[in-house]
Amino acid sequence: MSKLTNVPTTWHMCLNVRGFLNSAKKREYKMFEHDDGTNMTYDEARNALFDELAQGHEVIPMGKCDNFDYKTGCKGHPNVEVIA
Repeated sequence: MSKLTNVPTTWHMCLNVRGFLNSAKKREYKMFEHDDGTNMTYDEARNALFDELAQGHEVIPMGKCDNFDYKTGCKGHPNVEVIA
């Protein structure tokens, strides 16, 4: 449920870029892929994350989200079909 209404809301996960760079172990970088689906190397993934920070992106989506803010994350998706 959204904090502001009684409407059930879906929230997508996001990754805190700086937090990941500061605390992730090398093996955790295996989740990053190029657009073609091939795995990034450790160095490629770190560079991609630094590029995100350079663009002012504090968090990045961990999946598809059409209501995303790169400072705060997913802004929520009301589940209207649940209400009807």
